[in-house]
Formats: sequence, C-alpha cells, structure tokens
Amino acid sequence: MNSQLMLEKQHSSTSSTALWALEGGEAMRLEIGPGVRELHVTEGRLWLTREGTAKAPAEDIWLTTGDTLTLDSGSQWVAEGWGVTRFQLLVPPQACGRRVSRPVETARSRAAPAASLIAA
Repeated sequence: MNSQLMLEKQHSSTSSTALWALEGGEAMRLEIGPGVRELHVTEGRLWLTREGTAKAPAEDIWLTTGDTLTLDSGSQWVAEGWGVTRFQLLVPPQACGRRVSRPVETARSRAAPAASLIAA
C-alpha cells in the first residue's frame, strides 16, 4: 500500500445528510481535489481502485465500517459498494488553507453593551 495513504480505524457519530450511498455492485468515479479528502466508511464494505499515474501506481483497497482513508489531491478513484455501503467524503481542516486570525463577534459580545445600559 502507498505510504502516503493512511488507513486507520475511527469511530465517530455521523450525520445521515452527509452520507454517500452505494448499493451492492453499484460503482462511482471519485475525482479528488483540490486538496486532500478523507473517505470514511460508516456502513458496509467499499472496494476502491485508484487509477495509476506517473506518481502513483494503480491500487485496490478494501475498506469496511469504521475505516478512514486519506485520498491525495488530484487522484482518481472508482468506488464500488459490496452490499449496501455508506460513506462520507470529507475535507480535512488542513486542506482548507491557513486560518485568518481576527476577533469573532458572538451573540454574547453584541448583547453586552445593551445589557450594561439596562443595568445602569
């Protein structure tokens, strides 16, 4: 397995609105990018095939419930469900660029001046 691909077990709660679903034998193409993505299987068994490039050879990977795989930016995959399979394709925070540091106005900070007027 390519060393750039990280396969790890994760157990987390998921929102059903962010899930992709494949029936048994159903396949779809995944073109990744810009930036890396994390594919997390929430139910079932998923067969992934990475298309080969000059940088990375073709590869087949099996994932099951709870597995997470980091997919490199620019990579192309075919995903096939084996039985009913549900997964998320997530953008990890580090793929979103650098953070801008500035004060965040909250409902509490907006309400503070009004509260001080009432107390006076």
